[in-house]
Amino acid sequence: MSDSSEHELDAFDSDDDVESGLPTEERRKFLQKQRRRNDLESRIAGVAGRLSQEEKKEADKNVLRELGANAVLIGLWYFFSLSISLYNKWMFSSDNLNFHFPLFTTSLHMVVQFLLASTVLLIFPSLRPTTATPHDKHAPPKPLLTPIFYLTRLVPCGTTTSLDIGLGNASLQTITLTFYTMCKSSVLIFVLIFAFLFRLEQPSLKLILIIFSMTTGVVMMVFGETAFQLGGFLLAISASFFSGFRWALTQILLLRHPATSNPFATMFFLAPIMFVTLFTIALFSEGPSEVVVGLQLLAHNLGTAKAVLLMFVPGVLAFCMIASEFTLLQRTNVVTLSICGIFKEVVTIGAAGIVFHDELSVINISGLLVTIVSIACYNYMKISKMRKEARESLSKKDEGGNTARDDAYVEEPAREPLMKNSGHEEDTTPRKRSNSTSQPGSSSRTRKASK
Repeated sequence: MSDSSEHELDAFDSDDDVESGLPTEERRKFLQKQRRRNDLESRIAGVAGRLSQEEKKEADKNVLRELGANAVLIGLWYFFSLSISLYNKWMFSSDNLNFHFPLFTTSLHMVVQFLLASTVLLIFPSLRPTTATPHDKHAPPKPLLTPIFYLTRLVPCGTTTSLDIGLGNASLQTITLTFYTMCKSSVLIFVLIFAFLFRLEQPSLKLILIIFSMTTGVVMMVFGETAFQLGGFLLAISASFFSGFRWALTQILLLRHPATSNPFATMFFLAPIMFVTLFTIALFSEGPSEVVVGLQLLAHNLGTAKAVLLMFVPGVLAFCMIASEFTLLQRTNVVTLSICGIFKEVVTIGAAGIVFHDELSVINISGLLVTIVSIACYNYMKISKMRKEARESLSKKDEGGNTARDDAYVEEPAREPLMKNSGHEEDTTPRKRSNSTSQPGSSSRTRKASK
């Protein structure tokens, strides 16, 4: 090989004088392509810089919209839940109305919820559950519900939900609303047990520390209770156990089957099961004749219209509460909703003190502050995680777009090689300067191959 050929090959390994070994015409074409290439890189770099700021703003907006929607749902959930709690204590407590048939009354609420859910599904066909279309057109359509699914998922979920609500209402006959609420805060322990058992959540050190501090605050709030009733306490703890179980089952139902893809469809299928469970237990524990006498006495003291409203209007509130609760569960997860439920219980304790004059000691108030601080720490951790995931999602989308642009850019010079008559297939893939300088022996290897 001549010295001019070796000089030409050496020139291709340098980014500064790459055009020096080319003929005049080819050098002119090469310089034009290089200028276009540099301009394209500058434009891409500039756009990438601007997109970086826009992506951050868009990610923050998405998080704010998500947080705003969740905040509205949490507020509705708190309002309806607080209304139900105050009603139940006033309705069933011996110090107030003393209508001591909580299971029968709660079963009527299930009837109202079923009727309201049916009405919503009738008005909005898009909310009706549908089966997936089979790939084979000739294959018979799959049923929406099978007996196995109904018995193994819907019945356990409906039964545990009814026991959670029914036993909790029954405990209010003997214990205060404040003590009941504090006992129900132990549901977080059962929620975590079933969430980990069903692999709905992965345990982490931060989560365990936050939950431990929150539980400590709840124990401090319970510590000052003086009017302790063992029967009411056992009913409240049993309700907490079934509440944790039904949280996990509800999460599975909402995520894994089209029949329960929205809260209205879920209530449509669960409410009959809950009614049958509560009504059956009420027949044995409260007695049909006693229930009839109680209804007659209620109508005599308050009037028929007011008695009917007291029996059925809370079912409307319960429907709205469960709808907001299920919708929030779909948007978040079981542990997040449970921790929000802790703060809801704090609000309930405050309302019970105002309405029913339940007293709180210094230890109770200290526990309340510990719980609020723990919730604030958890919310900060969740918001930071949401922002990070939103930015990573946008970054992946942008990388996909840049990859497509890079592929088109790489193929362009390959259609017109720089050395048409050299007898070699030169690699024209764009490279950074560091790539050419990191292999100092590339020129000698090229000369040996040519020789």
